[in-house]
Amino acid sequence: MVAESSKGVRLNNRKVSNDLKATIEHLRLELMNAATQDNFSSGTVLELSQRLDRYIVLAQSQMLGKQVSSFDS
Repeated sequence: MVAESSKGVRLNNRKVSNDLKATIEHLRLELMNAATQDNFSSGTVLELSQRLDRYIVLAQSQMLGKQVSSFDS
């Protein structure tokens, strides 16, 4: 199914895989915990944030129906 966004761009109504959703949620929780403990200033927080960003991009690509190879963590 193809939907049209408010800007007139046609988007595929594709879903993000459950594994990818779980990975994103796990990393999000890890990031929140690390940021709380390290006050947003540690290398761990930066690394988790960057990993989460990569998985979010992968999820967005899935929603748009684009082929993107998965990221190694």
